[in-house]
Amino acid sequence: MDNSIQESLLVPEELSNVDLKTRIWTESKMIWKIAFPAMVARVTSFGMIVVTQAFLGHIGKLELAAYALLQSFIVRFINGILVGSFSLHACLFYCFELYEIIENN
Repeated sequence: MDNSIQESLLVPEELSNVDLKTRIWTESKMIWKIAFPAMVARVTSFGMIVVTQAFLGHIGKLELAAYALLQSFIVRFINGILVGSFSLHACLFYCFELYEIIENN
C-alpha cells in the first residue's frame, strides 16, 4: 500500500472491475466458510445440553434440577468470557489501526 488517498480500501483491486453479483457471491462464500462451522458448533452444543437433561430427567427430579442450575451458570460464565474476549480483541484491533493511521501521518 502506498498510503495514497486515491486507493480503494473497500474493494480489492482484483475485484474492482467485476460486476456486483460476482462480488456478492465471492463475499458470501467467504462468510459461509466462517459462519457454517460456528452454526454447527452452536446447534450441537445445544443438542448435547438437551439430550443430557433428558437423560437426567429420567434419573430423578433433584439430579435434573442440579444439572439445569449448573449448566445455566456454566453457559453464562463461558459466554461472558467469550464476549469479554471479543471486546478486548476488537478494542486492540481498532487501537492498533488508529495508531498506524497516526504514525503514518
